Amino acid sequence: MIIRELGMIVFGLLCGSILFGRALPKWIKGIDVTEVSNDHNPGTANAMKYAGVPVGILCLLGDLLKGALPVYVAVGMGLVTDSWFPLIMAAPVLGHAYSLFYHGNGGKAIAVSFGVLIGLAPVQPELLLLLIILYLSGSALLIRPHTKRTRITYIFFAVGAAVLMMIQRIPRQVFWGALLISAIVIHKNSIRQEFLEESTESLESL
Repeated sequence: MIIRELGMIVFGLLCGSILFGRALPKWIKGIDVTEVSNDHNPGTANAMKYAGVPVGILCLLGDLLKGALPVYVAVGMGLVTDSWFPLIMAAPVLGHAYSLFYHGNGGKAIAVSFGVLIGLAPVQPELLLLLIILYLSGSALLIRPHTKRTRITYIFFAVGAAVLMMIQRIPRQVFWGALLISAIVIHKNSIRQEFLEESTESLESL
């Protein structure tokens, strides 16, 4: 039933659009991290930096949960091999990157993408392990800036997902979902890097 699949996509978009990294610091500490931070990103790192570690941890858990919950429910409904499943996987990530509740303004969508893979892990743990390995490797190599490291990580993640599909470790629907997630994260971090470069140039010209 297409109504069921569309319902899960909308559910994922709505879950993703809840920006815990923006809402919790505002509610708990009265701090809007998008105003006080240099990159204006409503993410866990800024929540920890400006609102404290406990608030940051709550934001991280919220971002992981909002990615995991819709996908976990869809997995329980047996939709992993459904043709709509790639969009169900991508929906929380897209919602976070372009929040419906904040006029399309969102975050870098890193934590929520991990959440999606956590929700998928009961039946397909390979992608979660792949992204963890790639992310830790990128951090160990000290690739700077962070947005560049993220883009490289998700490019390799997409390539790794393709390899897993070719060796029949994941179904093609999961591969396409991973590809959509990679595209969203790479695009969002490219925009963020351009913004930071423009801000730096503006400051240097003063």
